[in-house]
Amino acid sequence: MPDIMFATPRPRSIIRAHRMILTSLADAARYDALHPLFATAFAWLRANPDAPCGAHVIVADRLRALVDAGTTRDPAGGRLEAHRDHIDVHVALAGGELIEWASVGALAGDGLFDAEHDVGFFRDPPVPSVLALEPGHAAVFWPDDAHKPLCRVGGSPAAYRKVVFKVRLG
Repeated sequence: MPDIMFATPRPRSIIRAHRMILTSLADAARYDALHPLFATAFAWLRANPDAPCGAHVIVADRLRALVDAGTTRDPAGGRLEAHRDHIDVHVALAGGELIEWASVGALAGDGLFDAEHDVGFFRDPPVPSVLALEPGHAAVFWPDDAHKPLCRVGGSPAAYRKVVFKVRLG
């Protein structure tokens, strides 16, 4: 039976003191020590800057890249999400986006956690934090970081191209 969001105690290895990181790709190596696959992810990106849209397995069952392109949206059209088993590393390749962020512990769940897809959704907080993800920059979201990607910058939707690395914990 699925549990409700993150109410079930999680393994100690997942509970971390880390919080969302926003960095330039030029400085990304500073964070390699936080997970052994971060360096592998950024090396893949350097070797494949024009990878086609879709899923790319980099290390079986541990690291994959989801390359995506499209149009940003009104924040009201998205939902905050978080993951238990993966760290998300979002990298803007072209265009840009705003990403809303909030700590999972401060949010109310919005339905059951989908363990098969490793995603849970949350109701919007009264005032979320917002970060601008511009080309050449990366944002790292840990399991305790709920995030709503692909929000438009300014009043109009705009084109973007990005990669999201799904980095398995443990």
